[in-house]
Amino acid sequence: MIKLQLVNIKNIFQEKYSFESAWTKCTEDLIAIFNIEQVRLYKRDPKKTELFSVVQVSGQPLEIRLPFSTSSIAGYTALTQLPFVLKSLNEKELQSIHVDLSFDTQYDNFTGVKTKNLISMPIQHENSFMGVLQLVNKVSGDFSREDEAFCRLLVNIMGQKLVEEYNLPRGPYEQLVFRGLITQKQLEDAQEKSSQRPLSTSYFLQADYDLSVKDIGASLELFYQTPFVQFANNPVSDKMLKRINRQYLIKNIWLPWRFDGDHVVVLVSNPHDIDKNEEIRRIVNAKSYEFRVALQEEILAFLGDFSQLPPKVRSKLEENKAGDATLDPGDFLGDSGEDPRSNSDLASALAGLAGEADEELESAHLPEEDISQESRQLAVRFVNQIIMHAHKIGASDIHIEPSRTGRPGLVRMRIDGSCEEVLSLPESTIKPVVSRIKIISNLDISERRLPQDGKARVRFKGRDLELRIATLPTVNGESVVLRMLSSGQSLPFEKLNLSKKNQAEIERLMIKPHGIFLVVGPTGSGKTTTLHSILAKINTPDKKIWTVEDPVEITQPGLQQVQVDSAIGLDFPRIMRSFLRADPDVILVGEMRDFQTAQIGVEASLTGHMVFSTLHTNSAPETVTRLLDMGIEPLNFSEALQGVLAQRLVKTLCSSCKQESTPSDEVWEHLIKQYGQDFFPELQVQRSSVKIFTAKGCARCGQSGYRGRTGIHELLVATPEIRKAIVQKQSAEAIATLAIEQGMRTLYQDGIAKVIKGDIDIFQLQKVTVSD
Repeated sequence: MIKLQLVNIKNIFQEKYSFESAWTKCTEDLIAIFNIEQVRLYKRDPKKTELFSVVQVSGQPLEIRLPFSTSSIAGYTALTQLPFVLKSLNEKELQSIHVDLSFDTQYDNFTGVKTKNLISMPIQHENSFMGVLQLVNKVSGDFSREDEAFCRLLVNIMGQKLVEEYNLPRGPYEQLVFRGLITQKQLEDAQEKSSQRPLSTSYFLQADYDLSVKDIGASLELFYQTPFVQFANNPVSDKMLKRINRQYLIKNIWLPWRFDGDHVVVLVSNPHDIDKNEEIRRIVNAKSYEFRVALQEEILAFLGDFSQLPPKVRSKLEENKAGDATLDPGDFLGDSGEDPRSNSDLASALAGLAGEADEELESAHLPEEDISQESRQLAVRFVNQIIMHAHKIGASDIHIEPSRTGRPGLVRMRIDGSCEEVLSLPESTIKPVVSRIKIISNLDISERRLPQDGKARVRFKGRDLELRIATLPTVNGESVVLRMLSSGQSLPFEKLNLSKKNQAEIERLMIKPHGIFLVVGPTGSGKTTTLHSILAKINTPDKKIWTVEDPVEITQPGLQQVQVDSAIGLDFPRIMRSFLRADPDVILVGEMRDFQTAQIGVEASLTGHMVFSTLHTNSAPETVTRLLDMGIEPLNFSEALQGVLAQRLVKTLCSSCKQESTPSDEVWEHLIKQYGQDFFPELQVQRSSVKIFTAKGCARCGQSGYRGRTGIHELLVATPEIRKAIVQKQSAEAIATLAIEQGMRTLYQDGIAKVIKGDIDIFQLQKVTVSD
């Protein structure tokens, strides 16, 4: 019965319908024929090693894209080009197929059909792989062998239609004949010679008919529907061959060309050789694979064996080899011996990248991921220069920003809290640069539609630099932000520039045997630096100190530091519970970002431990009400709290060029008013001795007038009166008023004191806080 119905399906595909029209016409019939809930079609993207499927959701088309990898059943079917039948969708059955195989839930989420069992079948015709067909959820019983057999017939019908519609060649070199570069007789002669000697057909096409590698590669790329990679006299890094014998690779003619985290790109001469692909998968044992096609003789050249290259090509390479100098993509920063001395280093690296990207991407019409070898190397150099330059000038963040089509992008860096434009980035260079950044941070270079987060660690002049990377899809392309997390030593406590009163109070609170001390402020206000300065002060052999941070930015001897890893469930609450069983005296929690973390912190402080942490709040009094609003019990919190330090970072005047002046009557009165008439005498300053400084600008500060940043602070101490206010759940305003009466000075007041001291000016102070 099914066979007869499939004859009708075949007739529809053989009529003058397009593939899309025939598929739409047959979908409901196929569901009925196989007695299933859903049929899913994934077509191969001819320019990428990806599958795509279009799903209608509420009348709107949504696209699903899957790489050829173990991250999905369809992707693994494409990777191996083998059929699979899952009787029951569960982890055990997935792992019986491949240990890293997982199920992608996008289709289920979009359509509301939860996958229970399925047949996943590659769509092929005459060695051309065109996509994947899936029959989902047998309505009664399991899929039978008959279902599998008829599904094979169906994909053959579909494959034939797709090959005809896309007008794909029947053989890897047929396109060369079609283009008139050689005759059919010449191709047959080359193939005959190849069968008689241990040399490839492409060797004889080059040696006998002077065909270019580029033309041969284009024909292979069209036939195999896989990006072509050309040898560029740049052998693969030895780092990629540590586990695999080079002679074995030469004998079997394949190459693990690029490793990006758990993703491997493999060069083969025949991507349709399923047996070899399976052997490669077993040997390499990566989470995801991507096969690219290369000439047999050029794969050997990548491995250092030039013997099978045509004589003309080999002699030319040997002539040029000594003059070529390219960077190894796996090199750490600084290994090349280059130091960033000025912005000109960035500009020269960018110039090379722009010229190469324009030539390769436009003339060769490469797919977006298939960046040329030379362009990739230039992108490596440029990204290295960006990171080195940012480290040199003390930038905290690097921004790679695309602009609208036809306009250059920007590279900006955040220096002392302000974003500054470093240089323009030609449109054609953005994708190679973004791809390189994704590679060093183990992100998916093919995913451009969703935000991604990653981390990278590089070495510069013997020093490890850690970067936190975030990519975001914008209407103009992907925007990337790299945060510099330079692992370093803690800042001495005395250099925090605390007022004498605040420093004395904190020194008293930090040695308490138990309680909670919080440092609060917005992102980038120096909270972690302050906490580590405090820890360094109390870090003595008689104290056991545990820290949990995300990430660990500052390291200290004597501390036991744990880094959060959400991917394996290692979060703040879980780590803190473990700390309580690890005999701590002091615990540092990177951030009290939720109720559970805050609750455990309070409990730890009430059971004899001193807890330090941070919170994203604007002021010290607001921190108290924020934690109560999160659900912390007021009585316990009032007993646990020792103090809250709010802070901001303000640009400091350049010591080399700041200009001194005596304050006018108007300026003096303004300072008194801003600090508070009643409180000003405590500063113990006389007008005659006070000098006000303003910014000027010199070579040392880049003509900005400012160099470095300093902190302004607001310290709330948990006095008996403050504890009582917490229990009564008074407002932040009421707690602030009470705290000021008891000696707390606001952020703005502390800033005014530092204006009078000559550290900062009013202009920069008003950028980070306001007077009450």
